[in-house]
Amino acid sequence: MLNYSIVIKLPDGVPPAVSRSFVALIPGFAVLCTVWVARLILEVTPFESFHNIVTVLLNKPLSALGGSLFGAVVAVLLVQLLWSTGLHGAAIVGGVMGPIWLSLMDENRMVFQQNPHAELPNVITQQFFDLWIYIGGSGATLALAIAMLLRARSQQLKSLGRLAIAPGIFNINEPITFGMPIVMNPLLIIPFILVPIVLTIVSYVAMATGLVAKPSGVAVPWTTPIIISGYLATGGKISGSILQMINFFISLAIYYPFFAMWDKQKTAEERGTVDIPTDSNTAKQM
Repeated sequence: MLNYSIVIKLPDGVPPAVSRSFVALIPGFAVLCTVWVARLILEVTPFESFHNIVTVLLNKPLSALGGSLFGAVVAVLLVQLLWSTGLHGAAIVGGVMGPIWLSLMDENRMVFQQNPHAELPNVITQQFFDLWIYIGGSGATLALAIAMLLRARSQQLKSLGRLAIAPGIFNINEPITFGMPIVMNPLLIIPFILVPIVLTIVSYVAMATGLVAKPSGVAVPWTTPIIISGYLATGGKISGSILQMINFFISLAIYYPFFAMWDKQKTAEERGTVDIPTDSNTAKQM
C-alpha cells in the first residue's frame, strides 16, 4: 500500500515522527483484517487454528523423524560437525529439535506416572542425548579427559586433563573442545564425530530391544554425573547406569588411538624434536 500511496497524509507542518505513525495505520489495519478473515476461515476447517496447522504440518513429521534412529544419527552428526568448526552445535540443532525431543520425553513421563511398569513409547528423548550420548559434553569427551589425566606424557595435555576433569564430570567440555583443541583439528575431529554416532546406535538398540530401560521422562539436569543420572532418568533402573558405563568405555576405546597420536605429537613439540622451519633455515636452503 505504501507503493501505491494508500496512506493517510498529514499537512506539511506536522512533525515527521507523527506523520510516519499515521502512514502505517492503513497498511496495519489491512494486515489485521486479512489475518482476522483467515482465522475465521480456518475455524470452519478441520485445522481450526494456525497452531494446529503447525502441529499437523511440522510437529508430527518432525516428531516421527526426531524419534527415529535415523533422525537421531543425523541430529548428532550435525551437532558434531557444527562444533568441529567452532559453532555451538547443541544450541543450534537443539533450537529446532529440542521441542520435539521434550515432547517425546513428556509422553514417556505421562505413561510412567500412570504405570511405572508400563512399556514407554519413546527411546529418543532430550535426556537420551544429554545423559547417554553426551557423556562429558558434546562428543562424549569425559573419556578423553580421563585419558589425558592418567596417560598423557605431554605436559600441556596433563595440565589440560587436570583442568578439564572436573567440568567433564558435570558434562561441560569447552576446556577440551577449545583447549586441546578439537575445533578445526583434523585428527581429533574424526573420533569427536564418530563416538556420538556409535553411542547413539548402541544406546538406541539397547533400549529398543528392552535390554535397558527407556528414559522415564524424569527431568534429570544434564549436568548430573553419569551413573547417578542414568539411574534417576530411567525411574530407578540400574540398567540405565550400566549402559552409561558401557558407553564410557566405548568412547574411551575409540578416542584412545587418536589421543595417543596427538599426545606423541605434543610431546615431541615440547622436547624440541619436531622440525619447525625458521627464517634462517629457509635462507640457508635458498
